[in-house]
Amino acid sequence: MTSRSVYPLEAGRLYGIGDLRAAEALLLAERQSDQDLSSRLRVQSRKEIAWAKTRNEEWSPLLLLADGLRLDDADTFRWTPEGAADFVIVSGEKTLNVQCTMAYDEPEDAAYSSGHLHHLEMKHQRENGFYFGGGRISEPTVRDVAEQLTTWRAGIASAVRTKLSNTNYVGQELDLLVYARMCSFDLVDFSLTEVVAPALDAIGKADWGRLFANIYVVDNGEFVRVARD
Repeated sequence: MTSRSVYPLEAGRLYGIGDLRAAEALLLAERQSDQDLSSRLRVQSRKEIAWAKTRNEEWSPLLLLADGLRLDDADTFRWTPEGAADFVIVSGEKTLNVQCTMAYDEPEDAAYSSGHLHHLEMKHQRENGFYFGGGRISEPTVRDVAEQLTTWRAGIASAVRTKLSNTNYVGQELDLLVYARMCSFDLVDFSLTEVVAPALDAIGKADWGRLFANIYVVDNGEFVRVARD
């Protein structure tokens, strides 16, 4: 494990999982002592932090995957954004080829959708000190838990279906890593499995299993693995 941050990662370079854990620990300490840095990282403008979006949507969920799989610090990975897999992870004799994606809550009446909505929420928070969830950002939106459960499941299913449309993944023996950021917070009374399982059932294992051997869904503190076999 290094004492100096490896961020930003270099494509194709070999890293240890311990390097990733150390980088995230150092970044957390820096964010806690510098709220402006934390805000800039959340807004993820490339003009301010060139690698913020990639860290938030790929490198950070990779660490959640590593923790969920209980990977050792000595296990290794390469970030390979130009390949079919975003990461190639080696743990002992096992190699995982992992493609990454984001899943978002998809309120039916939201003014914006998916990542664009999240970006505008973070921008509004930075400028005003708050934002309202539910899709309207500056206006409160009342939704019951049953509705939010439905829209989160729709968001996860949508993220997986989008990846299934990519013909470049055929025959690549990939796993899919889905980062459902804030899902556990929004649906605190449900386990992540209760959210994920119906979403994947709606697609069907025969469909998503054409491209992916495993689907991993992660959020802070929660990890779900659904295997094709």
